[in-house]
Amino acid sequence: MKKYRMAMLICMAALTASMSAEAQKSDRYKNAALENIMTRVSVRSYLDKPVGAAQIEQLLRAGMAAPSAVNRQPWHFVVVTDREQLNALAEANPHAGMAANAPLALVVCGDMNKALEGNAREFWVQDCSAATENILLAANAMGLGAVWTGTYPSEERCKAVSRILKLPDHIIPLCTIVVGYPDKENTPKDKWKPENVSYNTYGNKDFKMKERPIQESDFVEFDYTQAANLNPFTWFKGAGLLLASGEGEDHNAMTIGWGAMGNIWQHDISTITVYVAPARYTYEYMERFKYFTVMVFDDDRKDVLEYMGTHSGRDGNKEQALGLHVAYTEHGTPYYLEAREVYECEVIYRDEFDPKGFGDIPRKRYENFPAGIHHQYIGKIVSARRR
Repeated sequence: MKKYRMAMLICMAALTASMSAEAQKSDRYKNAALENIMTRVSVRSYLDKPVGAAQIEQLLRAGMAAPSAVNRQPWHFVVVTDREQLNALAEANPHAGMAANAPLALVVCGDMNKALEGNAREFWVQDCSAATENILLAANAMGLGAVWTGTYPSEERCKAVSRILKLPDHIIPLCTIVVGYPDKENTPKDKWKPENVSYNTYGNKDFKMKERPIQESDFVEFDYTQAANLNPFTWFKGAGLLLASGEGEDHNAMTIGWGAMGNIWQHDISTITVYVAPARYTYEYMERFKYFTVMVFDDDRKDVLEYMGTHSGRDGNKEQALGLHVAYTEHGTPYYLEAREVYECEVIYRDEFDPKGFGDIPRKRYENFPAGIHHQYIGKIVSARRR
């Protein structure tokens, strides 16, 4: 028994480390992306420090990762590091004068041999603009400073830049991105203006989300071993989780605050263990049926867990009282569409705790516990879905 408990602890710790790291990584990427967008500024003065070849390639890769109509990718990038060329670009465009003191300029061009035909031809401007914004964001993320200086559709500027760079007729310069290491701190501007936003029709400022009923199709299967944001040592704490058992309309649910996660008997079997006392109405279902579900709810639905933990299914329809919508897995196991995550488990072991093995903690727990000694149910996770 000691070896079993130790194995469970080791597995749980490993699972915690991998899942927590993945969740933190995901959150960090999301936050970093938003922060990078909100802190990007136009930088027009630079240190006397070159931008390396590897960094230039990173910027270009970011540009080429942009979306493009019909995936035509109608862009061509001219990398300018030569001082005479940079000076010439600065003279050709009155808004690109900072190029004379910058180590790098990237001229984003449209390749008309790759552009769409007919009225769709002008989509090249949108595609190359998306690539330009990607480069600006990449520069900010890399600690560089950059500024977008427009060329197209000014015929005079296009001719001047084309002459300097010796561009063929089918290559049209859209803009010049001047890049370098900022020589000072630049404070981003808060450009949020509610007056620039309308909802559904122009000029409408009344924003109301029309609620759509939750549907089974809102749930998707996910790899809980990689994407679950949970810690098995704290997962069951707080408001708790919801346990449901039964088949079809014959089912019941209850709030649980005890449980365990890990692996047992085989390394490729992931398990959730739950504990149900005989006096609970759900106990009858756990004894009769092969499958059960464990559900996670968002914090704003703590009312579900509180009600399910203080009312018995024997006394009335709890899900009806809460306005919950029930759905069923392919095995007929119930779950609620209001849940955020649903784990379906197949019972692979069930048994009552043996009082002979009790230490002080369980012995004191059951001295005055009218619900009876808990039974444990080890469930093999057969599916995990997330709304």
